[in-house]
Amino acid sequence: MRYDGLEGKVVVVTGGNSGMGRGIAEGFVAQGAKVIVGDVNGTPLPQVLFHRTDVSQPEQVRALIDFTTASCGRLDVLVNNAGINGALVPLAEQTETGIDAVLGVNLKGVIYGLKYGLLAMTRQRGGVIVNIASVQGMRPIHAGASIYAASKAAVVSLTRSAAHEYGGHGIRVVALAPGPIDTPMLRAADPHGAIVDSVPLQRIGTSNDVAAAVLWLASDAASYVSGVLLPVDGAFMAA
Repeated sequence: MRYDGLEGKVVVVTGGNSGMGRGIAEGFVAQGAKVIVGDVNGTPLPQVLFHRTDVSQPEQVRALIDFTTASCGRLDVLVNNAGINGALVPLAEQTETGIDAVLGVNLKGVIYGLKYGLLAMTRQRGGVIVNIASVQGMRPIHAGASIYAASKAAVVSLTRSAAHEYGGHGIRVVALAPGPIDTPMLRAADPHGAIVDSVPLQRIGTSNDVAAAVLWLASDAASYVSGVLLPVDGAFMAA
């Protein structure tokens, strides 16, 4: 499927070397976009530019955006996808180190992505930012994921605030809430696939499901869509 307005666009995907991020990067490449991946692990796709980036470190996020604008002249789409689960243990047993790690990537990483992405897009008077949240920000899935869930709930609030503040600059900011998606993170948390019983569509989602939604949100077809949270969850939230 072709999505209007994506060919030739400059797209940054954080955490784009694996899981949902890799599927999103592949989707934009297939649309003819120029894709830059920021990640700390994994093997980049051969069709993308790669810039090693730990999103919990503001100077590295700034360097990723600067690299993009220097290499490509602009930034049209930013997908803040990088995320980690952290330790799946009860809240009272969470360590300070573990809490800082999850909030550093999942929350601060999105804040830094928004900060430097918005600065670049403000200069060019337009762009789209897609923040990857999670249904866990609204509904618990795995016991012991309280810090992860809190970080993803905060992403939704950040999305709405940024959309409100920067709409006048021609910038759209949206969030996507994947449900159970077949990724290494889900397999580690649910090795037996028991969660499928909680999904009304009776299947685990794929990275392609997520990528299709991100592509639509970034495309011209969604030009009046901003400040929203789109679940991609097989009706998990409706169950």
